[in-house]
Amino acid sequence: MRFVWTVISAAILLFLLYLLLGWFVDGYFGGNIVPDRAVPDAWAAPDSWSEWRDIVIVFMGLFWVLAGILAVALVLVLILLVVTVRRLLRENVAPAVDSLKESLDNVKGTTEFAGETVVSPIIRVYSVVSGVRSGIGAIGNLPNRIRGRKKRSKR
Repeated sequence: MRFVWTVISAAILLFLLYLLLGWFVDGYFGGNIVPDRAVPDAWAAPDSWSEWRDIVIVFMGLFWVLAGILAVALVLVLILLVVTVRRLLRENVAPAVDSLKESLDNVKGTTEFAGETVVSPIIRVYSVVSGVRSGIGAIGNLPNRIRGRKKRSKR
Protein backbone atom coordinates (compact mmCIF):
# COMPACT_ATOMS: atom_id res chain seq x y z
CA MET A 1 0.00 0.00 0.00
CA ARG A 2 2.89 2.33 0.74
CA PHE A 3 4.26 1.74 -2.76
CA VAL A 4 0.94 2.77 -4.31
CA TRP A 5 0.90 6.05 -2.36
CA THR A 6 4.50 6.69 -3.36
CA VAL A 7 3.69 6.21 -7.03
CA ILE A 8 0.61 8.44 -6.82
CA SER A 9 2.56 11.14 -4.98
CA ALA A 10 5.38 10.96 -7.53
CA ALA A 11 2.89 11.28 -10.42
CA ILE A 12 1.28 14.36 -8.84
CA LEU A 13 4.69 15.89 -8.17
CA LEU A 14 5.86 15.26 -11.74
CA PHE A 15 2.65 16.78 -13.12
CA LEU A 16 3.07 19.88 -10.95
CA LEU A 17 6.70 20.18 -12.03
CA TYR A 18 5.58 19.85 -15.66
CA LEU A 19 3.04 22.62 -15.16
CA LEU A 20 5.61 24.84 -13.43
CA LEU A 21 8.19 24.21 -16.12
CA GLY A 22 5.59 24.89 -18.81
CA TRP A 23 4.65 28.16 -17.19
CA PHE A 24 8.30 29.14 -16.94
CA VAL A 25 9.14 28.16 -20.52
CA ASP A 26 5.93 29.56 -21.99
CA GLY A 27 5.98 32.75 -19.96
CA TYR A 28 9.60 33.75 -20.30
CA PHE A 29 10.76 32.15 -23.49
CA GLY A 30 7.54 32.05 -25.48
CA GLY A 31 7.81 28.32 -26.10
CA ASN A 32 5.08 25.72 -25.91
CA ILE A 33 4.86 23.04 -23.22
CA VAL A 34 3.80 20.44 -25.72
CA PRO A 35 5.46 20.45 -29.15
CA ASP A 36 3.11 21.24 -32.03
CA ARG A 37 3.88 17.99 -33.85
CA ALA A 38 2.83 15.81 -30.87
CA VAL A 39 -0.62 17.34 -30.45
CA PRO A 40 -3.40 17.63 -33.00
CA ASP A 41 -4.49 21.09 -34.02
CA ALA A 42 -7.65 20.81 -31.93
CA TRP A 43 -5.72 21.05 -28.66
CA ALA A 44 -3.11 23.52 -27.58
CA ALA A 45 -1.24 24.12 -24.35
CA PRO A 46 -2.80 26.61 -21.91
CA ASP A 47 -1.83 30.18 -22.72
CA SER A 48 -3.41 32.15 -19.86
CA TRP A 49 -3.92 31.95 -16.13
CA SER A 50 -7.67 31.39 -16.62
CA GLU A 51 -6.94 28.23 -18.61
CA TRP A 52 -4.55 27.01 -15.90
CA ARG A 53 -7.23 27.81 -13.31
CA ASP A 54 -9.76 25.72 -15.23
CA ILE A 55 -7.35 22.80 -15.44
CA VAL A 56 -6.68 22.99 -11.70
CA ILE A 57 -10.44 23.13 -11.00
CA VAL A 58 -11.01 20.02 -13.10
CA PHE A 59 -8.22 18.13 -11.32
CA MET A 60 -9.47 19.28 -7.90
CA GLY A 61 -12.93 18.03 -8.85
CA LEU A 62 -11.49 14.67 -9.82
CA PHE A 63 -9.61 14.46 -6.52
CA TRP A 64 -12.76 15.37 -4.57
CA VAL A 65 -14.72 12.67 -6.40
CA LEU A 66 -11.96 10.18 -5.63
CA ALA A 67 -11.95 11.27 -1.97
CA GLY A 68 -15.74 10.86 -1.81
CA ILE A 69 -15.57 7.37 -3.29
CA LEU A 70 -12.83 6.42 -0.82
CA ALA A 71 -14.84 7.85 2.09
CA VAL A 72 -17.93 5.86 1.11
CA ALA A 73 -15.81 2.72 0.70
CA LEU A 74 -14.25 3.30 4.12
CA VAL A 75 -17.65 3.71 5.77
CA LEU A 76 -18.88 0.52 4.10
CA VAL A 77 -15.80 -1.39 5.24
CA LEU A 78 -16.25 -0.12 8.80
CA ILE A 79 -19.91 -1.16 8.81
CA LEU A 80 -18.93 -4.58 7.48
CA LEU A 81 -16.24 -4.86 10.15
CA VAL A 82 -18.70 -4.00 12.94
CA VAL A 83 -21.23 -6.54 11.64
CA THR A 84 -18.52 -9.21 11.40
CA VAL A 85 -17.24 -8.53 14.91
CA ARG A 86 -20.76 -8.61 16.36
CA ARG A 87 -21.49 -11.90 14.60
CA LEU A 88 -18.18 -13.32 15.80
CA LEU A 89 -18.93 -12.29 19.37
CA ARG A 90 -22.43 -13.72 19.21
CA GLU A 91 -21.53 -17.02 17.56
CA ASN A 92 -18.06 -17.83 18.93
CA VAL A 93 -17.15 -15.79 21.99
CA ALA A 94 -20.43 -16.10 23.92
CA PRO A 95 -20.48 -19.93 23.74
CA ALA A 96 -16.79 -20.02 24.65
CA VAL A 97 -17.44 -17.85 27.72
CA ASP A 98 -20.37 -20.07 28.70
CA SER A 99 -18.18 -23.16 28.29
CA LEU A 100 -15.44 -21.54 30.36
CA LYS A 101 -17.96 -20.73 33.11
CA GLU A 102 -19.16 -24.34 33.12
CA SER A 103 -15.56 -25.54 33.34
CA LEU A 104 -14.86 -23.20 36.25
CA ASP A 105 -18.01 -24.43 38.02
CA ASN A 106 -16.84 -28.04 37.50
CA VAL A 107 -13.40 -27.18 38.92
CA LYS A 108 -15.02 -25.46 41.90
CA GLY A 109 -17.24 -28.47 42.54
CA THR A 110 -14.29 -30.82 42.21
CA THR A 111 -12.19 -28.84 44.70
CA GLU A 112 -15.08 -28.73 47.18
CA PHE A 113 -15.58 -32.48 46.81
CA ALA A 114 -11.85 -33.13 47.22
CA GLY A 115 -11.77 -30.87 50.26
CA GLU A 116 -14.68 -32.65 51.91
CA THR A 117 -13.79 -36.23 51.05
CA VAL A 118 -9.98 -36.28 50.91
CA VAL A 119 -8.52 -33.37 52.82
CA SER A 120 -10.93 -33.27 55.77
CA PRO A 121 -10.26 -36.90 56.84
CA ILE A 122 -6.51 -36.32 56.45
CA ILE A 123 -6.73 -33.24 58.65
CA ARG A 124 -8.75 -35.15 61.24
CA VAL A 125 -6.26 -38.05 61.25
CA TYR A 126 -3.34 -35.63 61.49
CA SER A 127 -4.94 -33.76 64.38
CA VAL A 128 -5.58 -37.05 66.23
CA VAL A 129 -1.97 -38.16 65.59
CA SER A 130 -0.70 -34.78 66.76
CA GLY A 131 -2.84 -34.99 69.88
CA VAL A 132 -1.64 -38.53 70.63
CA ARG A 133 2.00 -37.45 70.12
CA SER A 134 1.52 -34.53 72.46
CA GLY A 135 -0.11 -36.81 75.01
CA ILE A 136 2.64 -39.42 74.74
CA GLY A 137 5.25 -36.69 74.95
CA ALA A 138 3.60 -35.31 78.06
CA ILE A 139 3.40 -38.72 79.68
CA GLY A 140 6.90 -39.69 78.57
CA ASN A 141 8.33 -36.42 79.79
CA LEU A 142 6.51 -36.60 83.13
CA PRO A 143 9.42 -38.16 85.08
CA ASN A 144 11.79 -35.48 83.76
CA ARG A 145 9.37 -32.78 84.78
CA ILE A 146 8.99 -34.23 88.22
CA ARG A 147 12.75 -34.44 88.59
CA GLY A 148 13.03 -30.88 87.38
CA ARG A 149 10.61 -29.74 90.11
CA LYS A 150 12.54 -31.56 92.74
CA LYS A 151 15.77 -29.91 91.62
CA ARG A 152 14.19 -26.50 91.72
CA SER A 153 12.70 -27.01 95.14
CA LYS A 154 16.11 -28.03 96.52
CA ARG A 155 17.72 -24.79 95.51
